[in-house]
Amino acid sequence: MLPRLMLCRPAQCRRNSSSRGFMLFRQTLLYLPAQVLGPLFQFISILAWTHFLSPVEMGVFALVVAVQELAYVATTFWFTLYTMRYHDPAAAPDAKRTFLDTELMVLAAASLATVGVMLLLPLTTGVPWSFDLSLAAIAYAITRGLVTHLADRARTEHDTMTYSVLQISWPVLGLMFGLALVVWGKEDAVHVLWGYTLAQAFSLMIAFFRLEFGRNPLRFARAAIAKGFDYGLPLLIGGVFIWMANNGLRFVVEMRESAAAVGLVTVGWGLGLRVAAFAAMLVTAAAFPVAMKRAREEGMSAGQAQLERSGILLLAVLAPASAGLVAIGTPFISLVVAEEFRATTIAVLPWAILAGAIRNFRIHFAEQVFLLHERTRVPLWNDAIDAVLSLAGVAIGLYAGGLPGAVAGAAAGAAISLGVTLLAGWSAYRFTLSLDALWRIALATSAMVASVTMMPAEATPVSLALAIAVGAATYALTLAAVYPDLVRKLAGVLRSGRLGTGP
Repeated sequence: MLPRLMLCRPAQCRRNSSSRGFMLFRQTLLYLPAQVLGPLFQFISILAWTHFLSPVEMGVFALVVAVQELAYVATTFWFTLYTMRYHDPAAAPDAKRTFLDTELMVLAAASLATVGVMLLLPLTTGVPWSFDLSLAAIAYAITRGLVTHLADRARTEHDTMTYSVLQISWPVLGLMFGLALVVWGKEDAVHVLWGYTLAQAFSLMIAFFRLEFGRNPLRFARAAIAKGFDYGLPLLIGGVFIWMANNGLRFVVEMRESAAAVGLVTVGWGLGLRVAAFAAMLVTAAAFPVAMKRAREEGMSAGQAQLERSGILLLAVLAPASAGLVAIGTPFISLVVAEEFRATTIAVLPWAILAGAIRNFRIHFAEQVFLLHERTRVPLWNDAIDAVLSLAGVAIGLYAGGLPGAVAGAAAGAAISLGVTLLAGWSAYRFTLSLDALWRIALATSAMVASVTMMPAEATPVSLALAIAVGAATYALTLAAVYPDLVRKLAGVLRSGRLGTGP
């Protein structure tokens, strides 16, 4: 059968091509508030807690957050992937009710399993564990897992309002509630966890009124469970490997050093990962759904081409964000991080940014082509390579170079994994970024870094703001200079108002 694109009249084809060319850009704009505010406040919270928590309490908080992420990956992630891949919001009422009942059963079972996972956490660390801390950790983990899944379901249903509420409420209100609790109560991880739990519960209440939910979990569809496991199990195992790559460092440091060392390294490590994730999510929230839509309507080659365009956009955001923070890292950390955490953060931040940027580029670009073709076992092997090499690098680096060496080892493992994934994508589908796009983005990023380093920033808000403004302007102008045709086309679309039309 011919792709649908080839069955339209020439004039209609031209209109379709023009509107589809900006489908990703339009969808990205719709999700932009959630992609900006949520990660931004997560970034701010890392800095804020250095002024209220000791290294030990920061380490405890980091370990709880890490184990919650593992609990979500182990219990719910597979069904979230199934939802994003196969859930049809326009399905017949009976089919939709069956999906919702199945979802309810999965979430209930996952919540019970999460309780067990969190109760095992004290057995894996040398930190004294109280009943209050266990209760706060369980409440935080359950509500966080529910928010994560329902946000992705709302995104699959193209409900940008609910998605935005779920993505924004917990980091923004969680920081506010947590600050209030530590100021009026005690400066410890327990009060911080309860602050985020209250915020997550609030966002779940909003979602309850906007989303549909199942009523009878016993009416779950065994076929959906089986299909979800078949599709999601390799990715679930891959998710565990990604978790190991992202969080294994904390547990290796805790075993070899102490919870205080975890707290010290967590700030720089967390900042590096958050910056990369923030930059990536700015442009990836709508990327895979749009590629799937193109693949269904026009064929797999059209979906793959959409992924390649998304990869260019991802790199165009990820490269300057990462390089820019490295360029101003020392004065920025000196200004915003508490003195007790400052030296370690400055030492590990460049390596953490590199590790985060490489890993996000692999997950949000290099692996996507295999998900499009439903070959989920290929990313699994790459995730395993990343985890094993990253943990080995952490252990070797910690022994040879302390905390900075541990983070550098994690970055080395991520880099090798990216190379393997890119090679596999090229070998199987000739999937890659064009050299033309790479040199343009590299040139613009280099110009930005040069402009910032030529005017050394000081640890003051005005100096840093000026450096950021100069760097951003240099990058934008250089990118516009090397993409003149795209600039003219985008300007024409904005003038004609076509950006606001539906996809």
